[in-house]
Amino acid sequence: MDEALYERLRDWRSEQATQLGQPAYCVFTDKTLMAIAERVPATGGELSSISGVTARKLDRFGAEVLAICAGEEGLTGDGEV
Repeated sequence: MDEALYERLRDWRSEQATQLGQPAYCVFTDKTLMAIAERVPATGGELSSISGVTARKLDRFGAEVLAICAGEEGLTGDGEV
């Protein structure tokens, strides 16, 4: 598992949960984030094959998660205040 990617995903999830007013696990569970960090998907199809990534979550968060996996999280505005 890519530990650095996992931590970036956790940070992103925390920001999303805060914005949505929901617990972090409602965005993605730790288990799902671990699977993403393990498989490092490059496409929506690859991401959707991971347990816990539903069609709704893929539509809502897929582009950002894929950008983080590709190392492009700065392009989504993450980390900017």
